[in-house]
Amino acid sequence: MLTHGLLIVSLLFGQQQDAPQKQQEEGFRIGVAVDQVFLSVNARSIEGGFVQDLTKEEFRVSEDGVKQGIVNFYSAGVPVHVILLIDISGSTREAQGHIRRAALGFAKSLGPEDRVTIVTFNDAPRLILDWTNDIERIELALGSIYAKGYTVLNDALYVVFDDLLKEVQGKKAVIVLTDGIDNNSMVGQDEVVNLATRSETMVYVVSKLAEYWAGAIAARMEYRASAQLIPKQLTDEFIIGAKRFLTRLAQRTGGKVLDSKAFNSLTDVYQQVAEELKNQYYISYIPSNIMKDGKWRNVEVRVNLPGVVVSTRPGYYAPLEPGGN
Repeated sequence: MLTHGLLIVSLLFGQQQDAPQKQQEEGFRIGVAVDQVFLSVNARSIEGGFVQDLTKEEFRVSEDGVKQGIVNFYSAGVPVHVILLIDISGSTREAQGHIRRAALGFAKSLGPEDRVTIVTFNDAPRLILDWTNDIERIELALGSIYAKGYTVLNDALYVVFDDLLKEVQGKKAVIVLTDGIDNNSMVGQDEVVNLATRSETMVYVVSKLAEYWAGAIAARMEYRASAQLIPKQLTDEFIIGAKRFLTRLAQRTGGKVLDSKAFNSLTDVYQQVAEELKNQYYISYIPSNIMKDGKWRNVEVRVNLPGVVVSTRPGYYAPLEPGGN
């Protein structure tokens, strides 16, 4: 198991943090019960735009095929805690200027009750700014980033879910910008996906894997020309495995993989995520299945209106009774 010691905390930009607990006490409140399941739901028209002003009565939630009664329903204004997880390995050095501008633009688009944390990772994950909505501190923290070294993507994700988000209630999201290549982690992909699923956090992956793949193809030609062994990280099999992992991580948590090459700039990518977070419905239900067996439960959300497509995380693990197997 990965220890918390991998997270090197260097809060250089002010020691006072805007604690999640303080927000919950003074700001937006959500009725939380241990047995409730909370879902962030996207609703879009078949043309692609967000569908707003839907009512609680227009939603249908089912768990393992059984209809569930909606307890809480919020159509706007739900605060969100967002972790910006930024790859600062050597392969991202040339893109760091674009990354900083995009991340800062995202932070500026959030509401007054939203909070941001910034974590970077290369050969180790590092917390460089704890929960805040202070734009000056965010800008200063982003300006301190320098890219070098190896990549421990899995370790960084593990620390985010096991440490930083463990006590955060309500709506949560992680935006990870990476080429998707992990070459030095102690934690495996399955462990990360399992922990992410249990954390009830949406994961949005801003992927630069296509650019890495193109570079890997060129690098392989050079290795062959000099009769050298091609490193595992440059093979198609390894890269395809990384792509499948990122896709599984996003789909399992109700997020998305966004290919940076499909947008004009990284700012456009971050803006799409910001718009999605601001236009989500936030609903909860108390499962009719009261068994605390730790098993997977499939969740489906529908809207009884034509031309509207909704999406959310596909399910969750039921709680496990203490002492259960």
